[in-house]
Amino acid sequence: MHAEQILWSEEKQKSLQHVLVGFWDADSWLVGPPQKPAQQSRLSFPLLSSSLKIEVKYAVRYKFEEGRWRRDAAGYSKYTMWLRNICTWLNDVAPKCPSLMERSKEAWELSLRSWLIEKGRYKPTKEKSLSAKQTYVEYPKADGSIRLFRQIHRIIAQAYDNRVETDKDVWDLRSMGLTTNLSQTGYLLNFTRISQSWLRTLAKEFMKYNTAIHGYSDCSLKLRCLNQFSRFLAQYHPQAQAKDIDRRMIVEYISYVRALPWSPNWKNMLLIDLRVILETCSYQLNMSGLTKERIILDTDFAKERVVLPRDIPEEVLVQLRKHLSALDTTILRMVTILLECGLRINELCQLPQDCLIHDDKHQWYLRIYQSKLHQEHIIPLIDKTVVEVIQAQQEEVRRQWGNSCPYLFIRPSSRDKPLPFMQITFRARLNEWALKQNIRDRNDNLYHFQSHQFRHTVGMRLINEDVPLEVIRRLFGHRSLHMTEVYARMRATKVREVLERTALSRKTVNYRGQVVKGDERANDPDVQMVRNGIRGQTLPLGGCGRLILRGPCEHANKCLTCPFWLTSTDDLPGLKAFHARAIRLRQRAEQAGNQVVMHQQEHIIPNLALRITNLENAGMDGSLSIGDMLHQLHTDLTEAEIGLDEAREAGAMLAVKHLERTIIELKERIAALEEERA
Repeated sequence: MHAEQILWSEEKQKSLQHVLVGFWDADSWLVGPPQKPAQQSRLSFPLLSSSLKIEVKYAVRYKFEEGRWRRDAAGYSKYTMWLRNICTWLNDVAPKCPSLMERSKEAWELSLRSWLIEKGRYKPTKEKSLSAKQTYVEYPKADGSIRLFRQIHRIIAQAYDNRVETDKDVWDLRSMGLTTNLSQTGYLLNFTRISQSWLRTLAKEFMKYNTAIHGYSDCSLKLRCLNQFSRFLAQYHPQAQAKDIDRRMIVEYISYVRALPWSPNWKNMLLIDLRVILETCSYQLNMSGLTKERIILDTDFAKERVVLPRDIPEEVLVQLRKHLSALDTTILRMVTILLECGLRINELCQLPQDCLIHDDKHQWYLRIYQSKLHQEHIIPLIDKTVVEVIQAQQEEVRRQWGNSCPYLFIRPSSRDKPLPFMQITFRARLNEWALKQNIRDRNDNLYHFQSHQFRHTVGMRLINEDVPLEVIRRLFGHRSLHMTEVYARMRATKVREVLERTALSRKTVNYRGQVVKGDERANDPDVQMVRNGIRGQTLPLGGCGRLILRGPCEHANKCLTCPFWLTSTDDLPGLKAFHARAIRLRQRAEQAGNQVVMHQQEHIIPNLALRITNLENAGMDGSLSIGDMLHQLHTDLTEAEIGLDEAREAGAMLAVKHLERTIIELKERIAALEEERA
């Protein structure tokens, strides 16, 4: 649906003319760097209609006053051409038109496009942007003259429209005095997509209430929900009114939503938001016609997929750290802070310049404002590198903008006043860098970064370092532990993956070297994980196959020669250690002439040798082939090599030595298996 027609008057038009004084009163404006005449351009307004000249000049002046354009900047040649096209076109098709508001924007735009095509000046372009698959996708972009005219028409419409903002069909939250996130582009609530007049009125009444307690993001999501409900009504119930919304209609809508090509979480969000809107309008706002009965039930929601943290994979982190120096300085500093502090991207972009504070011991902290929770939050800084990065950025900002600059990271396009860095700019630059550096995941796919992944990465690092959930909750500023527990669930998922891989390659043998298999249900990784979490191993090494009903074990030799002792491939390192120790004991017993110890070790050593030999024999258990073992070993080798690179960068020499030995052993085992298979 088109936006409503804006009324104009000669009196309002005169008010526009009153601001066109001095430099702006001329019909030709020279703009560009004063010291570089070659880079200057002249914006001319040769319009036959004096009324249209006032409006077009006012709109172009507004772009300068708003800070979108700068009088001393270069690069206005294309705008000069576009403005010339607009003026020539208006002289041809509307030489005596009193106002641009005489026709709709759509009618003007159709006329301009036809004129440009007729004159051979229609030059639509294409712009490229990176997709989530890290490939450039081209999008059509309208001719520059048409894009400039759209802006002119919008500015003039706003200037003439003196209604209260909430009476309009498009609300500018800035004009309503509401706080908006300057690191995002969203600040408009557009109700024109709601085709039913009664539903549009309901939507506006709800938004008057919602904007008082929630921000733009919540309002835009709920408006999206109403847009979807409006499309449903237009298609299936075109004559419906507010009083017709009942359980039967909602059941139809649920079927409509389930057919949408969206995730269960998004589909549930449509229903949840609609329920909130209808019940708020009914109970809180007392709007007539709406039922007070709950018509969207909890049982209507689809089962959602469990949402786990999307932390950055380890192999990507290694590449990220390796190529950090290739990032431009601003993005490099932002990434450094994200990797250490786990901020939300809007919190990072809007960091105040004076964000660093310290306590009486001169230990540093980061002061941020969490717009999601409407609170100030203090984060302790452990890594001195982050403190140095912030201090370097502070010095740079002060040199350019002075001590009164409110932000730490400034938008590059800021002109007369500093504005915060845009979230979309951060994502675009980071992913363009990732494409140039050929950053790939373990499946060799080009990797696409999402800003919130840095927060999840820090959360997973803390949970893996056994930092208590309550500490992580306070660090992240979560309202409840429920939000923090998602990291614990992710850790459990990764542990299960490790157990599944281990279960694939694990084999258990008894004292005769015979393979022992348990019940598949008891071998399930989830069950094994619970057992390990509650009781640990049944024995220090291996497990006991002795029936519990036989009572306490009275075996004297601590399992090493017990016929009930069961060991698996998981126990091979311990078995080899026992075997080496038994050989040393026998040697010392021979030297001392101790026949008792020699006799014991001569019985133990062959027993351990048999277990080790049979466990290392990949062909013993038909459930695991040599190919499976090689695949597993190659996977382990890749992970070890990635870990080695990271350990070297971190200077962890003990870890380096351990991983070097591990890699040598893995390569030897791979070579042996490949030789056996050949």
